[in-house]
Amino acid sequence: MRKLFETALIALLETYGKLGLTAVMVLQTIIAPIPSEALLMFAGAVMNISDVLIFGGTGLIIGSVIAFFIARRGGRPIVIKMIGEKWINNVDAWVSKNGAKAILFTRLVPVIPFDLISYVSGVTSMKFRDYFIATVIGAIPRCLVLAYAGSIAGGILGSLGFGIEILFTVAIVGLIIVLYLERKGYIGNLENTIIGKVIKKFWK
Repeated sequence: MRKLFETALIALLETYGKLGLTAVMVLQTIIAPIPSEALLMFAGAVMNISDVLIFGGTGLIIGSVIAFFIARRGGRPIVIKMIGEKWINNVDAWVSKNGAKAILFTRLVPVIPFDLISYVSGVTSMKFRDYFIATVIGAIPRCLVLAYAGSIAGGILGSLGFGIEILFTVAIVGLIIVLYLERKGYIGNLENTIIGKVIKKFWK
């Protein structure tokens, strides 16, 4: 079922383009296992950077708002169910203490998962207004950097004479590799290490 869902997300992005990207980013932030970083780079390789910024960023923000209110209504049990329990206490305390500053920082660091911070923020005492402003400000450069990286990769392949079909193929292969690493726990371990270092060394 999970594999079918992932395949459906990729097909949606390929078929519906801009609006498909928005829908994919919303779904990814709320429930999907595909990292937003991979999707934004995928889009950057085959779409205009401005479109990725507008439509991808919009989907990312909408998804983060929905995740925030799911957590606010469902409380810690739903957050643990959605993202696991390993980092919830540390991240919860960190976000509660540093507020919008912590949200903004984590939005700017691509390897820190968007959904984790979105859900945890919902069970803190943070005002939605502060959360929303920090999320919007942080999402813009995040999307821009990732889309630009994807665009560079696409440009290199284009300069070598590869067409759009090859770009899609390479992007999909890249997504499959990312999904494999995610399932094996390598990406999760990297994220946990970075989150732990940020919490322990930057804002104790």
